[in-house]
Amino acid sequence: MVAKMLRCAVQPRATPSSAGGSNMATMTITNGAAASGRLHDQSQASYLAAYARVGSNLVAGCLILLSLLTLSVLGMFDRLVVSVNAQTETYFWAPFGQSCLLTASGFVPESCSADEVNATSLTVWTAVGHILAQQWARELEASPTLRVTTCIIGGTSSVGWANLQLVAGYDAFPECLPTNGAQPVAGMAMLETTIREAFVEGVYLMTLYSDLDPAMNTVHLHVSSDGSKAKLMKDPARTIITQDGVALADAFGTDYIINSYPLGPWFHVVGYCHTEIEEVSDLGLPGWSQGKSSGHAICPGWNCGHQVENATALIALQLCLSVLTLALLGGDIYVTWQGLRGLLRHKPVLTYALLSGLERRKVLLSFIALNAAPSLLYLDVSRIYFFTTNGFKIWSLSAAMLGNCVAFGCLFILSLVGMLPAPRIIQDYCISYSAPAFLFCTIGGVAFKLCDMDLFRLVYNQFYAAPPYLGMYVNQATWPSGAYVAEGTPAVATLLSSLVAYPILIALGASMLLSMGHRRLRSRGLLLHTQWCTANSFLRYAKRPQYITSLPLEESNAIKIGAKLFCKPSTMALMGYGIVAEAEADPTPDAAMKRPQTTFVLVSIYALLPALLRSGWRMPVLIAGVIRGNQFEPTKGKTTLDRTREYVHKRGSCVT
Repeated sequence: MVAKMLRCAVQPRATPSSAGGSNMATMTITNGAAASGRLHDQSQASYLAAYARVGSNLVAGCLILLSLLTLSVLGMFDRLVVSVNAQTETYFWAPFGQSCLLTASGFVPESCSADEVNATSLTVWTAVGHILAQQWARELEASPTLRVTTCIIGGTSSVGWANLQLVAGYDAFPECLPTNGAQPVAGMAMLETTIREAFVEGVYLMTLYSDLDPAMNTVHLHVSSDGSKAKLMKDPARTIITQDGVALADAFGTDYIINSYPLGPWFHVVGYCHTEIEEVSDLGLPGWSQGKSSGHAICPGWNCGHQVENATALIALQLCLSVLTLALLGGDIYVTWQGLRGLLRHKPVLTYALLSGLERRKVLLSFIALNAAPSLLYLDVSRIYFFTTNGFKIWSLSAAMLGNCVAFGCLFILSLVGMLPAPRIIQDYCISYSAPAFLFCTIGGVAFKLCDMDLFRLVYNQFYAAPPYLGMYVNQATWPSGAYVAEGTPAVATLLSSLVAYPILIALGASMLLSMGHRRLRSRGLLLHTQWCTANSFLRYAKRPQYITSLPLEESNAIKIGAKLFCKPSTMALMGYGIVAEAEADPTPDAAMKRPQTTFVLVSIYALLPALLRSGWRMPVLIAGVIRGNQFEPTKGKTTLDRTREYVHKRGSCVT
């Protein structure tokens, strides 16, 4: 009689479980009227709770698909974007020298300070003067002596890298940090270091703008790879200077070539910049340098980007992982969809919070974490784009994706801890936590911790502060200035690991307090008591967790009739199983009354969709066991579904 009563119609209820709101749909024991198809009225609160569980599953799906969104939107494997530069402290500009005089023969002897000469070497500095005299020949015809102010970008411990800027005036020394609108200049030049294959010792790279050279005074609108637009001056002069003072025209203009290995050497990242002269009239600056004759507001800058080695293989790998993740998630998607349809029609449904059952889906969990692993690369390269239009946006999205990877990775580790054998004295007790709370708090906490402009600036500077191959000597120290050793820069993950640890620990503690606090209010106990699971035929087969779990396995979550405790079908779904039964030839109510009690078949939730395929298309599907008369009977050996029969998904029945 009890067995007939426990042909459960699955109904939602409002009470959240101690596993962070992942309470299963309540089994309402049906009477004869319910068996004929009439359902009990549900309270509005019950349906809201069921909608919340379905909603949490949809949110979980969105989290899982975040990596695909990032892959499709950001284009993080090959990117090149203009990096804004301007003469303000925001861009790390500072005065350096204001004494150099330039004539047609080069720098006037002893007019430059020792600090300016020592920034490179006497030989190189002399060559710089000769090059400036040649390339500013038109300006020197207009004014026989040009006043050259030197400025530095960086050169401090807070920045970690440096380069030299030269600003030439006709009648007066220009300011490095102008504040009163346009200051007229004869030209600007930027001196950095770089590497060229023909010069193994490293070379200096000078990028120059001339106010009176017509070839350099055409403004063109450059469209970067992310769609942003920037005004650049066409055809600036680029010259490399060897360490023995030989000057050569440079056709490449590349510097800041830096290697990074966030995903190892196979997928190593090459960051690089291409020097430019930017037109900055649209930046709304308090002051700027402007060609006296041309009227162009100008500033040296860069078009910076990166490329990922073997990017095609990485894209293919991520797409494969995404497809496999969706395939593994297919059974849960189907059950969630059926639950949503039933709720909209006010019918009895099976609902559960997928996030609370992820610890029983370790293969899926590992694929989700692996799918988000490229966030280590995305975050590493996004720091290159601090001074770009969309820089903070891609940093923030990459940080959220890293939070996704960290959260699901930690959940996978916790699920492995729950599998470890426990001493007999503590086998019946577990620390519980809310998996949804842990995941959302971890993702939110990591994103909140990393989405900080000061931190973004810090990791940007750390990228360019990699060990130099040839540096620039300013402020009594040698700084990286565009030429770097092949070992490159440390991956950003190594710099941020301590910051990420705090949100994880806080999220885990909060999720434990939430779960145990809720249990304390309901049962006056803090730990999850799982001894009753050993007496249940299904839970004994499925094996209860040890040490720590997010599963709602409280005794109060079972249905109690007399001395017996019944496990609900929703708990079976959380434990990673789907329920099917043979399709009925005659589904009418009258025929249903005459049929013997249905035998339900349990299969892995991963195999639920394959089990529902037509028999001719179905691959062998392993059976975990069957439910007869509210008793679970595990199969012996590798038993599969009958290939000659069709199966349909069922809500199932309670099991004692």
